[in-house]
Formats: sequence, C-alpha cells, structure tokens
Amino acid sequence: MRSSITRRLLIATTALMAAFIGIAGWSLDSAFRNASETALAERLQAHVYTLLATAREDRQGRLRMPADLPDPAFNRPDSGRYARIIGEDGGYRWSSRSLVGRRLPLPAPLSTGKTALREVDGLIMFDQAIEWEDFGGRPLPYMVSVAVDAGNLALQQQSFRNTLWSWLGVLGVVLLLVQLAAVRWGLTPLFRIADAIKQIEQGKRQQLPRDVPRELKPLTENLDALLAQSRARQERVRTALADLAHSMKTPLTVLRGIAESAPDPELARLVDEQVSRIDEIVDYQRQRAAVSGSTGLSSALALRPPLERLLRGLSKLHADRQVQASLDIPSRIALKFDPGDLMELFGNLLENAFKHARRQVRVTASGRAPLTITIEDDGEGIPEALATRLLERGVRADERHPGEGIGLAVVNEILSQYEAEIRIDRSPLGGARFTLDFPERLVLAEA
Repeated sequence: MRSSITRRLLIATTALMAAFIGIAGWSLDSAFRNASETALAERLQAHVYTLLATAREDRQGRLRMPADLPDPAFNRPDSGRYARIIGEDGGYRWSSRSLVGRRLPLPAPLSTGKTALREVDGLIMFDQAIEWEDFGGRPLPYMVSVAVDAGNLALQQQSFRNTLWSWLGVLGVVLLLVQLAAVRWGLTPLFRIADAIKQIEQGKRQQLPRDVPRELKPLTENLDALLAQSRARQERVRTALADLAHSMKTPLTVLRGIAESAPDPELARLVDEQVSRIDEIVDYQRQRAAVSGSTGLSSALALRPPLERLLRGLSKLHADRQVQASLDIPSRIALKFDPGDLMELFGNLLENAFKHARRQVRVTASGRAPLTITIEDDGEGIPEALATRLLERGVRADERHPGEGIGLAVVNEILSQYEAEIRIDRSPLGGARFTLDFPERLVLAEA
C-alpha cells in the first residue's frame, strides 16, 4: 500500500477526535448522572420536609402522621412514590397508603441530621434521621424514608445518554468532513506542484509554479534549478559533439583527398579505412550524446503514428525491392519517451530490418504493461554469436569493424538509458527478430 499524507493526517486527527469525543461524552454523561442524582436527592428531601410539616402530635407530644397526606401520590397505592417513618425505638411505624402491598427495606443506622441516598430493590430511597421532642423535653429518634421507582431516573439518564451520543456522533461526522476539507485545503499546494510536474512531463510547461507557501519554496526552487541544469548539461554535450563532428569534416575530407592522390594504393586504402572509422566513431558518439534517457519528465507519445511514418518512408526508399511491411500495434499504446529517442530507436531497427529483408517486415505489440514490441524480417538473420556480442555490456563503437553495428549500438544505448531490454534471435519468417521489452512505468495504455 502506498503511503499517503492525506491518509496519515486523517488517521491521526480522527484518532484524536475520537478520543476527545469519547472523553467528552463520558465526562458529560457522568456529570449529568451526578447532577440528576443530586437533584433527585434534593426533591426527596423536600418531600421529607413536607411530611414533617404535615405531622401532628399526640397528647404526649410525640410525632404522629395523618392518614391522608396533601400529596396525592402518597395516597394512591403503587403510585411510584412512597413514604415511611419508624421511630421511638421501633415503637412507632407509619407508612403511606401508596405502600399498600409493598415493603420498604429497613434503613441503615444514621446519626441525627444525617441523610443517605441508596438504590435497592428497584427503588431510590432517601433516609434522614431526625429527633422530635415530646412535651416532656425528651428527644425521640425517628427515621423518615421517602422512595421513588428507580426506573424513572434510569429512563431519564438513558434518554440523556442517547441524545448526547447522537449529537456527539453528528458532531463527529461534521468535524470529520471539516477536517477532510481542511486537509485537502492544506495540501492544495502539494497537489498543484504534482500537477505542475505532470505538465512538465507532458511538455506543457518548463518550470514549477512560483506562488507556493514559503515552506515549499526551497523544494520548488531546487527542483527548477535541477531541471534547468539537466537541460543545460545535455544541450552543452549535444552542442559540443555537433561542433566536434562539424570541425572534423574538413580535416577528414582533406585526408581522403590525400589518400586518393597517393601513389601507393595500399596506403590509400588504409588511410580511407581509418578515416571512415573515425567518421563512424564521431557519428556514434554524437548520436549517443543525443539520447535524452528516462528522466521521468518525458511526455507520453502515441506509438503507432511515428511507426507508420517510418514504415511509409522506408517502403518508398526500398520500393524497388517491393518489401511488404505490416504493423500490428493498437493506437491506444503510448510510451513515455523523448520524441528524438523514439525516432532514433525505431528508425535504426526498421532500417536494419528493411536492409536485410527479402520481401517482408513485420512489427507487432503484445501485452500492455510491460509492453513487448517485436520487429521481424525474412532475411538471412543474425548469427547467434554476433547477436550476443552486439548486446554485450561495455562494447564500444571503436571495437567494431568499420561500417558495422553503429545503429544497433545506438539502439542498445537508448534502451539502456530507459531501462528497457532487447533480445535478438531468429524469426519464424526466417530472418532476425528484435524483441523490445519496455517496463511498466514507461507504458500508457488507454482502455
């Protein structure tokens, strides 16, 4: 899987956002739970004060509760709100009518004035210990208990929890979309640079954009400088070798003239042979320097049109021999090649095929990525030993016999620059077969 800055930023920010939302949700839920329990305790304590406000005294001044209470919920059986008072060391027990058929758990011992909130048997109970002085001034202990169904509080808390997490989920989705937009916006300069590099590859522009953030300024300036240096260096080499070839024409012409007028035929032949060799070496080195090579900035060229032009030209050139050429390459196949390198490569191979063919030259393509191009003829073919020597690394033009192999040496040089491969063997047509294998990164094949 390819690494992606966008994916990494989204994963990091999403993890942080999920942790933040989780902690925030847990904190809010805990706060609401505590607040709702505190509010319930206050309401239950208010009921305790209401009960004490309705209490009566008997003849001895002891606390006595009336049969009916002002709050109807305490008078209706199983209403969900219950009350009970136990006092005088168990000598007095009172329960609200809502407790008919039910029993409240006994309270835990509490000191006077203390309160306790607990959940037991599906009820939320609030207990408060008080003292009531009789007419004799004696403090009598009482435990006042008020209870409500726990389901109401649980339902309230669950409702809040559902609403909370629903809104947090919506907020998370919105934040995720916002952060996605923010990441895309933040990486826009990088996308612009990538698009500019693609346009440079296609030959639509010569340098990267200038209006980039200051963090990317050194990158674009260095890349522009590198591109300019590469173009200038290649142009200098081409110019120097072209100047060399031009400047050597006159001395070589003079040497040929001297050789032709020499009285010794053997000396004349030897001088002419060496002059031809020098001419071939200069021509080979000039063509070798002209190879642009694969820099990653070559535009994609449709392969079929230039091959059609080459075949038409060579067919006219060899019209007297009536060589039939066939081309079987889909029009959608394109190669990321320098135009000059492409014409030099296939021009040499097709010229070689036409020179040695008797009646037929065939060019075919197979596969997409990688792509294989085959050029065949029905001539005499190339001996296996010579084919191996032509493809041997380190073979130089000055190691060859005069007039042989310069074109194939240039072909081998071009393919090496683009990290492509060539194989030479015998064709089913009877002649030579040149098989070129182009790596996937150089091939574009539209559906």
